[in-house]
Amino acid sequence: MQSLLKTPYALLMLALLLFGIELFIWYYLGDIGYLQLLVDSDKSHVSMLIILIYSLSSLWFLLGCGVTSRHYEDVSQGGPDYRHLHLRRFYQQLSDSEPGSHALLEVLELRLRSQYAFGFIIADLMLKLGILGTVIGFILMLGSLSNLNSVDITVMQTLLAEMSGGMKVALFTTLTGMLAGILLHIKFNFLDWAVDHLINDIREQVLAEVTSS
Repeated sequence: MQSLLKTPYALLMLALLLFGIELFIWYYLGDIGYLQLLVDSDKSHVSMLIILIYSLSSLWFLLGCGVTSRHYEDVSQGGPDYRHLHLRRFYQQLSDSEPGSHALLEVLELRLRSQYAFGFIIADLMLKLGILGTVIGFILMLGSLSNLNSVDITVMQTLLAEMSGGMKVALFTTLTGMLAGILLHIKFNFLDWAVDHLINDIREQVLAEVTSS
């Protein structure tokens, strides 16, 4: 898998493949009516908020994969004209400092990771929004009990329908939040893994330059 990353823009191609699979899944869910059911059942609209944030975060993940793929291209070429500012600044400072400076490598690593580190916070936010929707659903479900004035069969049927609506809100938001959080964690951990290997390649390149000098 590590050797695959060194193929030109392989990381971006994998991310685009994953994006295409996700688009197909979204289309399938819409085609079978699940998305419409989600919209109609979730009166709190928390699920739609989760889906919107997840979609934007997925685009951010795709952008991060594209930038990291370009980093791999720059490092593999080994030339002085790096297209990305962080890499260009790193090699310029490296040439003016002690060879193999670990401090510069640490700064570069922090800067590369900071470009997508907020994605992990968003993944955790998805889980918390799911829990928020669960609480809202239970509030709606229990709030319907205030309308219970008699044990008439019509009143009981209305009560059960309202309680069912609140339960749907709780379950749908929990499911949506958990799935979105898990998928985002997988995506950004994959990107973090790719950056790990990128940093190792840069470290090997720096050590090779130190040895040759």
